[in-house]
Amino acid sequence: QHMAYFYGRFYTKMKKLISVLFLSYYCYAIIRYHFGKELIGFTETFFVLNKALAWTAGTLFLLTLVPQYQLDKFKLKRRQLGTIGYCFSLVHILLILVILNPDLYPKFYSNSELNNDGYTTIFLGLSSLLLFSLPLYASLQKRETLQHLYRFGRFGIYLNIFHVTSIGANGWFIPTNWPYFMPPITLIFITQSALIILINKFNLFTCWQISH
Repeated sequence: QHMAYFYGRFYTKMKKLISVLFLSYYCYAIIRYHFGKELIGFTETFFVLNKALAWTAGTLFLLTLVPQYQLDKFKLKRRQLGTIGYCFSLVHILLILVILNPDLYPKFYSNSELNNDGYTTIFLGLSSLLLFSLPLYASLQKRETLQHLYRFGRFGIYLNIFHVTSIGANGWFIPTNWPYFMPPITLIFITQSALIILINKFNLFTCWQISH
């Protein structure tokens, strides 16, 4: 009964977190792109939806960097955060394959063909997903001999940061071009990443000081 109660609370917390993250991000994307940039249409709807999916996936991956003892306070587990983030990223990639075109992603095309920016961004995105696949495999197998695969998730997060940077860095420093002065999602995500990584490093440094 105690275990059932614990897992019930765990899944409730996880569902609440995912719902709040996704809905908040989707609302932000709707205001910025549908209203601010006036992107209206069938394909554009999936373009905006995909922004929220990618943002949610990236945030869930970032949360796996938070020490487990801190996540325990919120009844969250790194393994589940990473697994759900992986599912969001898969849907994100599948949607990209459907909607990728010069109208929605002009930066990635030259003369209606993918350019170096496009190939670089796609390469970084797929490479980070490959790295995320290794800890996912270890998580599903649950074998001690595969524990070393979890460290590749951290490299996947860093590679994903480069992926996001390659997408939006050119628009970060021109606030007058931001719809309703709303910062680009890529910039917000990089800020999130920097904060979580710095906090994590600070916690590690504090623990090292205490142990010495």
